[in-house]
Amino acid sequence: MNKRNLREIDDLKELKKAVHIVGLTGGIASGKTVATDALKRARFTVIDADEISRKLFGRGTDGEKLLCGLFPAATDNGVLNRAILRRIISENADEKKKLDGATHPIIKQEIAKEISQCGKGEHIVLSAPLLLESGLSSLCDCVVCITCPTRIRIERLSSRDGVSIEAAKKIIDAQIPDAYRATLSDFCIPSDRSLDDFTAEAVELFQTLFGTKKR
Repeated sequence: MNKRNLREIDDLKELKKAVHIVGLTGGIASGKTVATDALKRARFTVIDADEISRKLFGRGTDGEKLLCGLFPAATDNGVLNRAILRRIISENADEKKKLDGATHPIIKQEIAKEISQCGKGEHIVLSAPLLLESGLSSLCDCVVCITCPTRIRIERLSSRDGVSIEAAKKIIDAQIPDAYRATLSDFCIPSDRSLDDFTAEAVELFQTLFGTKKR
């Protein structure tokens, strides 16, 4: 575990703050999903905002109909073209605000519902790419941020989604910078290293925060 996280854990212990919900965030192509999957395998209770978003706004849902009405330029025969929508919001800040204003309250309401259905004292990981921007961090006792150099994120996004380097850069630039996201978080985990090292630190940090692993 890196030195900054060890120091922050000591600070948290000094405050004697009980940790029940830990937020996990990171920019697109930072490695957040990889970390989330590792935490699921480690048998943590994970509430994943991406999964909730797909459930609420996926193909054939009322949510998709809502977005089609808001973004006709990204709609084809009543079906939302998500690649076009992603390009629109990466190029126009007002369109991104419109999307966030429509989706964030609905997603946050569903997340609050799922949290309420968890058992008393259950340790919960709340994974959300826009945890800080959407205000979901207010539901968390502390926040963990996955960080990764922009150059690597651009390469990952271009390869993963089949978009140009220029398009990938625009998508990343439309989000808040990693450095700023890190300053708003309590703990940071860098993902620009081997998969085993990265996921091992993620699991260890969450075990320590929840008190299921002694240092």
